[in-house]
Amino acid sequence: MKLSRKATLTTSILLAGGLALTGCSSPSAPADGGTTTTQEAPAKGGELTKENFAERIEKAQLNAGSAHMTMQLGDSVDGALEADIVLDKDPKKIQMQMSMDVSGMTSDIRLVDGKMFMNMGELSQNKFLDMSTMPGGAGDISAMIDQVNPGSQVGGFSAALTDFVADPKGPEIDGVKTTQLTLTLDTRKLFEAQAQTQEGVDIDTLVSTLGETIVYDMFIGSDDLPRRIVMPNAGGVGTGTVEYSKWGEPVKVEAPAADELADASALMG
Repeated sequence: MKLSRKATLTTSILLAGGLALTGCSSPSAPADGGTTTTQEAPAKGGELTKENFAERIEKAQLNAGSAHMTMQLGDSVDGALEADIVLDKDPKKIQMQMSMDVSGMTSDIRLVDGKMFMNMGELSQNKFLDMSTMPGGAGDISAMIDQVNPGSQVGGFSAALTDFVADPKGPEIDGVKTTQLTLTLDTRKLFEAQAQTQEGVDIDTLVSTLGETIVYDMFIGSDDLPRRIVMPNAGGVGTGTVEYSKWGEPVKVEAPAADELADASALMG
């Protein structure tokens, strides 16, 4: 019931470089499920720099409170993911509903109240599995929460940075002018900053597969919110892209009802 190795690697890399961006903890209060509107950048926000970009992007995401995200998994993986996400400093308040169509398998994944549920169509009898009851499930849940929580890796992202280039004349995306950030990250330091990695993917494997460094191109709007992240082909995994939209729009994720849950032990045989 697992994704292919390339799909798992690509998803880990994209998530690690996406909403997990952190610098240092923001003093701003988190939004409640996107009930606030996206904050416009201050008139004198100034240029994004190596010293301030992570903190500013983290703060902007928490102020927005929610987003829609689309991930293309790259040339070597057939499929895409779409997700609506609620962001919060408190990991227990992180929410996400993700629709995933990878290699012909369609899944509905929900992260709510610290639990993760997955419906894999016929493979799960068209019902949801409570992943906390599956072998290794707790680790997968912790990894997912870490990867989408802007406050979970304080200082980790900046610590992995080995080179930083900012181009204020980035492309216009969905009518928004962007600054293009080209970031070179130490692969080992990036993933060591995470409390957990997805089951079956260890840091040594990531480094040997992807190389010592990973390069991300990030396109940031004048409000300090990401509009696009592109990861060039690394280690044969393939180019991956994350598109962001609907920042600050209300998002509500509901856990499956009792009659929508499958007996995980029975399915394990």
